[in-house]
Amino acid sequence: MSRYVVTTFGCQMNVHDSERMEDVLRSAGHEATESLDDADVVVLNTCSVREKAEQKLLSELGRLARRKQSRPDLVVVVAGCVAQQEGERLLTKARGVDVVIGPDNL
Repeated sequence: MSRYVVTTFGCQMNVHDSERMEDVLRSAGHEATESLDDADVVVLNTCSVREKAEQKLLSELGRLARRKQSRPDLVVVVAGCVAQQEGERLLTKARGVDVVIGPDNL
């Protein structure tokens, strides 16, 4: 069974969307974990309204890219408004991102 971590950057709507994503992951048989070390899937749910949230995302993606070097099977998902705005550019701009999901596709 794979384990996941969902991290939320930004607004209250993102908190709600993160809860929905966790419900979907649990329904698919995944188990929540608090530790990045134990996670097989990392979901970063983003907000584009607040600049600080976007900066936190990019910083976290940098840390996860280094982690993926030793764990290439780690799946990194960027969800939310930044994901929707950046789309496929995010896949090439940020190393280590596997999946980009806008809020309309949750």
